Amino acid sequence: MLTLPEKIVFAIVLLGAIGYFIHRIVTLVRLIRLGKSDPDNRLENLGARIVNVLIDVFLQRKVLRKPIVGLLHLLIVWGFFVFAVNTINHFAGAFIEGFHLFGKTKLALYYASMADLFAVLIIIGVLGLAFRRYVLRPESLTRPSPESVIVFTFLGGAMAAYLWANACEIALGMQEHPQYHFVSAFAASGLAGLSEGPMHIMAHVAWWCDALMHLVLVALVVIPTKHMHLAAGPLNLVLRRSRPRGQMSMMDLEDEEAESFGVSKIEDFTWKQNLDLYACIECGRCQDFCPTYNSDKPLNPKLLITDLKHYLLRHGPALLKRDRTNRGKDCAQEDKTPTVPALLGETVDKDAIWACTTCGACVEHCPMGIEHVDKLTDMRRYLVLMESDFPQEARVTFRNLETAGNPWGLAPTERADWAKGLDVPIFAEKKEAEVLYWVGCSGSYDDRNEKVSVDMVKILRAAGVDFAILGEEERCHCESARRLGNEYLYQMATQEIIETLKQYTFRRILVTCPHCFNTFANEYPEFGAKYEVIHHSQFINELIESGKLKLTRNAGGNGAIAFHDSCYLGRYNNIFAAPRRVLEAAGRKLVAVPREEEKSLCCGAGGGRMWLEENLGEQISTVRAKELIGTNAQQIATACPFCITMITDGIKSEQREDIQVKDIAEIIAESLERNTESNE
Repeated sequence: MLTLPEKIVFAIVLLGAIGYFIHRIVTLVRLIRLGKSDPDNRLENLGARIVNVLIDVFLQRKVLRKPIVGLLHLLIVWGFFVFAVNTINHFAGAFIEGFHLFGKTKLALYYASMADLFAVLIIIGVLGLAFRRYVLRPESLTRPSPESVIVFTFLGGAMAAYLWANACEIALGMQEHPQYHFVSAFAASGLAGLSEGPMHIMAHVAWWCDALMHLVLVALVVIPTKHMHLAAGPLNLVLRRSRPRGQMSMMDLEDEEAESFGVSKIEDFTWKQNLDLYACIECGRCQDFCPTYNSDKPLNPKLLITDLKHYLLRHGPALLKRDRTNRGKDCAQEDKTPTVPALLGETVDKDAIWACTTCGACVEHCPMGIEHVDKLTDMRRYLVLMESDFPQEARVTFRNLETAGNPWGLAPTERADWAKGLDVPIFAEKKEAEVLYWVGCSGSYDDRNEKVSVDMVKILRAAGVDFAILGEEERCHCESARRLGNEYLYQMATQEIIETLKQYTFRRILVTCPHCFNTFANEYPEFGAKYEVIHHSQFINELIESGKLKLTRNAGGNGAIAFHDSCYLGRYNNIFAAPRRVLEAAGRKLVAVPREEEKSLCCGAGGGRMWLEENLGEQISTVRAKELIGTNAQQIATACPFCITMITDGIKSEQREDIQVKDIAEIIAESLERNTESNE
């Protein structure tokens, strides 16, 4: 028990720590609120959100994707919750002798054993993570800093102090049931030869070390360190968006009160985007899976978030002060002179903004639910809509999309030329069909992908599907333009397409492009247009499973085949099984790819990068092609026209033209052709 002077000192320290904690929380909340209102309903289905967060926090689902590191982190997380009870006991016990949150019950005794166990497990976790950071030093981790040393030392030290204080008390006979403190009791056996005086001193010193180290660790949650994630992370997970990952935020271009569109200042982000910054743990999982970082581009998603966080924490107080000053002035007197460095170009490199492929790997693998991609596309929106500052190739693409309705600038009258001689029904003549086959720009104009369109028609006819295409009435939905920042062009195309579709009757929209799928399925509902959309991998799988499509197995040969997951089909829309089932139904032997499904590496074409030159670093398509070649597969299958183009280019760059890149529709069509021959 503390002496009266010690109680007074500890009370002052504790009250000071609480006061500082509250002050910092208020400041951090005010910095978050510098951001604009958020368009999403972040409290929708709050109960389910909380349950999911509890699972994420207690089971560390995404962290455990790296098993060893995840397990070490899990020990510390569980220990954190176990020791929350001990922290209360410790602090309250300074003033109330014998205080225990569970009273004098069996539960209190069982808790004593659990606390001893987790004290050891936390020390193991700390030592393991420290070994990784300071000895193994993986590239993904932020370089060692004094902050990390403090955390490891104080966290491990607090556990050691807890065990040592209990050991001294057991040796002094102050514990009623020492056997439950089994670790401390073992340590106490080594103190048998010491006199009571030194043990009392050691017990007091250990008690103070435990208390002060806990206060320092709590302070790390509210000072500018990565450990703010301990408080901000769970909150960020509770408030993560419920709308589909592939759905960008709606921008009201007719808002007369808007001073600008997109993001050019930290205040232009939403409050939730600012909260994201606090949640970052700097674990590096985002950069591990980022295709731009892994091909030596300027974009590092981890540094993007940490740079924005440091910018907010460093310059946010000045912005708050300026806002307070301006509130006392009228509009004519308001001082809008910038008092902080520019966000775009200084804090965030413009080359980094344009490097992003919007593949979503950073978002998928972030254990804190940070939404990196939206920040980049919002900055692109400002550069395009307000500054007309974008790559020259994008300028050409925008012009072609606006004037010709396709990114190549080819004549709209040529859109259905691929179907000549196939007697493909057109909606302008047919008016009504079960399925609207949306061919897309690549399937209509790109020589390589026109073959996929032809084979898709063969499949539809073989299965007896009632379908039609729009032909010349079809135009690009400008998804690439939207992700490049040209919201105006995208919304113009969206309204035009919706008006076209209103003229006809159909039940489903069938697409062969994941970008088309994502646009119609996830983005058009925001414009009041809800359609039943199906990707051709799903549709073909349905036809096979229903018996409408008969296949000859191994029609394309017995060689191994590797499947490349498209980002917008897989990570964005969770369609992993259907294309694989289709290939298996055709008798093809699938081989494992080092990075596949949610870990798949982007081909490099997303986010409008299909239409931009890749002048920095290594070609992403080449990086991916090397992985696929390494599987020793004779063919590479995919289900995206962009991926076909990019992976084919990557294969050629490696001088492996012997490896074929095919769409799943082409592989199924081969089976149909063999089946027809056998029938003849």
